[in-house]
Amino acid sequence: MSDQANHYKQLLADAAAVNARIDELAAEVIKRYKGTHPLFVCLLRGGAPFASKLMFSVTRQDPTFYPELDYMTIRTYGDGRTDKPTELIMDLSPGTNAAGRQVVLLDDVLDKGLTAEFAQQVLTEKHGALGVDCVVLIQKNHKREHYGDATIYGFDSPPDWLTGMGLDDVRIAPEANRWAEFIALAHDEDEN
Repeated sequence: MSDQANHYKQLLADAAAVNARIDELAAEVIKRYKGTHPLFVCLLRGGAPFASKLMFSVTRQDPTFYPELDYMTIRTYGDGRTDKPTELIMDLSPGTNAAGRQVVLLDDVLDKGLTAEFAQQVLTEKHGALGVDCVVLIQKNHKREHYGDATIYGFDSPPDWLTGMGLDDVRIAPEANRWAEFIALAHDEDEN
């Protein structure tokens, strides 16, 4: 228990629950997008664990789905837990064509919606995407002034700071818990 206390404040979903829910989300993705040739765009770094597990599950459940996945890096947070102006750090690969296609953003969490809104703007205005949906593992429960709700999401959570499954906790160490398979409430900044 003492080791657990070092990693998070309160467990919201363990690895078994997370993996089972991702399998359910994969079935929803197949049902919604089969035959439409969407472009999946993983938002790095946080979206990587979720996107990887989701794409493996999609392919396991439907080997003929053939998901096309590319990546973008958008910075919304500065050091620690403070907002900063949203900026595009890494765009889609030069050979990726989003024009006239439905894009499906994959990310760990939909919080305030700043990242999703910014990505949607880049993908539609710069890359000519037909539309942008958002599939996330976690949707925080609060009113968003940006973007709205996710198209598909796995878990509801309180608006607190989370850790695990893409969500790191730099309070512990750089990248701490990003690749952990759980979802948990992070310790408060003033906790030691």
